Amino acid sequence: MALTTTPELLQELATLHRRIAELELAGGLRPGEGTPPELQGPRSDLADGLHAAVAGMTEDMVGVLSPAGDILFMNDAVERLTGYRAAEVIGKNAWSFVKEEDVPALASARSTPLDDGIPIEVRIHGADGGERRLEFSARAWPREAPRFIIARWRDARRPPSGGAGGERRLDAELRQAAALARISQLALGLPQVSDVLDAAAALAPAALELEVGAYLEAGSGGLEVRAGSGLPRDARGRAVPLVMTLAGLVRAGGAPEHSSDVARDGRLADPLLAAAGAASALAVPVRGQERVHGVLLVAGRAPRHFEPAESHFLETVANVVATSIDARAAQEALRGRERLSRAVFEHARDGMAIVDEEGRCVEVNPAAERILGASFEALQGRRPGEVVRTEVDLAARAGARLQQPAAVTTPSGTRAVEWDLVPRILPDLSLVVLRDVTERREVQARLALADRLVSVGTLAAGVAHELTTPLAYVASNLEFLARAVPERLGPGEAPEIREALRESIDGAERLRLIIDDLRTFARPHDGEDRGPADLDAVLRSCIGMAWNEIRHRARLERDLPPLPPVAGNPARLGQVFVNLLVNAAQAIREGDVEANVIRISARAVPGGRVAVEVSDTGDGIPSHVLPRIFEPFFTTKPATAGTGLGLSICRTILDGLGGTIEVRSQPGAGSTFRVVLPVAPVEAPSPTPHALVVRPRRSRILVVDDERLVGSSLERALAAEHDVTAVPSPRLALRLLEQGARFDALLTDLVMPDLTGLELEREAVRLDPGLAGRVIYMTAGAFTAEARRAIERGAAPCLAKPLKLDALRAALAQVLGPRG
Repeated sequence: MALTTTPELLQELATLHRRIAELELAGGLRPGEGTPPELQGPRSDLADGLHAAVAGMTEDMVGVLSPAGDILFMNDAVERLTGYRAAEVIGKNAWSFVKEEDVPALASARSTPLDDGIPIEVRIHGADGGERRLEFSARAWPREAPRFIIARWRDARRPPSGGAGGERRLDAELRQAAALARISQLALGLPQVSDVLDAAAALAPAALELEVGAYLEAGSGGLEVRAGSGLPRDARGRAVPLVMTLAGLVRAGGAPEHSSDVARDGRLADPLLAAAGAASALAVPVRGQERVHGVLLVAGRAPRHFEPAESHFLETVANVVATSIDARAAQEALRGRERLSRAVFEHARDGMAIVDEEGRCVEVNPAAERILGASFEALQGRRPGEVVRTEVDLAARAGARLQQPAAVTTPSGTRAVEWDLVPRILPDLSLVVLRDVTERREVQARLALADRLVSVGTLAAGVAHELTTPLAYVASNLEFLARAVPERLGPGEAPEIREALRESIDGAERLRLIIDDLRTFARPHDGEDRGPADLDAVLRSCIGMAWNEIRHRARLERDLPPLPPVAGNPARLGQVFVNLLVNAAQAIREGDVEANVIRISARAVPGGRVAVEVSDTGDGIPSHVLPRIFEPFFTTKPATAGTGLGLSICRTILDGLGGTIEVRSQPGAGSTFRVVLPVAPVEAPSPTPHALVVRPRRSRILVVDDERLVGSSLERALAAEHDVTAVPSPRLALRLLEQGARFDALLTDLVMPDLTGLELEREAVRLDPGLAGRVIYMTAGAFTAEARRAIERGAAPCLAKPLKLDALRAALAQVLGPRG
């Protein structure tokens, strides 16, 4: 009969283990009861070992019985001898198949194991109803603390196999079965592989009545002794040369190899056998699923011929050893993958949760605990929504994948979370990946806000420029009229005309200040620009920008003494104080202006710093909200009234400028925000002589501006003092110079469609070198980088539109010099 393969052995072993356990429990026998420590282990080890050992060793019927005679195992010979299949008799009592009159002869077997192999002839009821005469013998196992009866039935009509020889064969078979059972027990218990190797190297030779056993492991360089019995003490770990060795032949040929007389076969060159004093040896390969692991070798100190059944037994032991090695390697690989998976799960930055189909948490990693703001113990067996405030619903849905972001509110704040459900990674279980996108959304919102501010700034700059041009000639004409009217009217004539002119001039000045505020807000800022910034001008500008919000809600009080320049960018500081003023206004309900106050004050404080406070008499901030007001996206305003980024951006700006912001508030009593900024380093001004007030000589002035009305208003305003020629195009101005016209000064706009003021200056000086150093710029906002650099360099006087005539006359006096 062919050997059963190792996987089949393991499967049958597991099945038999269950049957043995069921029968023992049914008979009141506790598992492991009375079993010596060295035999305790998986319940099926003995049965599997016996099955593998005896399945092909004998034509007789061999079985394993309980002490009461219940059949735990029966080999395939039962069908040939009785007509029953093995599955039909397992679980039944062996004595129930014996004819009633023969039962007394077996009475002792009901309570104690039979004596050592004394045969008894009994008659058995066959499956066909006929009678079978069988010779029965049995032996208790293990002898020291019997728990099983190993029984044998043979056909009584078959000639005995030789008396004492037959008994010796049975003894050999039982020894081999017991050895294989122990080795199988260790193999299936998955201890250290070395334990299985030691057992195989010791028990296999003992079962074959030999003195030497060894397991040699195959490596890249040959074979190495890993386990042994009957070998010299220094043999373990020794490398064995492959040439002219029995183990080497087995490894090379991959087939069992034996020598009945080592000396006669000329193999005394085998150093391992020579060291053990062996005269005969048998070696078999230990074949794993993918490679040969090594060689199992047994040897005796007397010449001996090895029977096929003995080679068969040693191959079976080698199969068990190979299965143990493969199983251990597979188990280690599985454990390695489990450790890797667990490490990935535990250390992933994204949250991971294993949930059932109802969305209840089965397992969560630390990142998920952090995102959800709850421990695994609190989440286990529950939906996240039952533990924390969240819109996350982890219940599996057919085809569900990426979900929309959801909010998770924890004691530390509200977080934005994206979650992705991978349904049914295992039966009834799904994987959920949670990603905290709060910071990403903050960055996106800041980018969107920055983009919006850039658009608003660009629009504000454009509006300021468009308003400046008409205001330039309106203001210039008003100033001209204010000077001309008194000369033509007597002191008491038409007072309403004078009043109207003064009011118009005041209105134009107010428009100019509003335009300056727009320029401050829209001015590009460089991250390197840290001042100095005129805080007085910044605060005045911010009040103007926020005035529409303030005037409908509260009175504005100012306490703004002269302040030193601070380190900071005017545009960014303007963003901070506009935000604080608007927040103060929005904290006050409309409708009772006289009862409410918004106060802005500033003063120098020790340490070279300036403190600015913005306070209001609004509703105040609740104490539980106060610690969070600078968090990104946190807001108590409706979704349409705020993004929750204003104060966060204010703090970010001030941190970058080396400043600080703090708040004091009391519900019902208003709030006070305090901003502290460092004073800008002051460079000592170089001493300059007091300039004498002089009037320039009458000169020829060329005015170039693409707005005709600006040129005509300046021509009208300066006509009494100078000869003014105004042209609307740089090209016309250059044509006049090319035709020989000469001028004492050039007054030009910086930004014009065909040529810039800088380009015009270069061409004009080339045509008339006398204009060098006699150019004055006008600008409604320098938009080009070149223009800004020219202004910063101070290459020529630059006047902001709308022009004030006094400032224009002073600039002309500077470039023309005193009257000659």
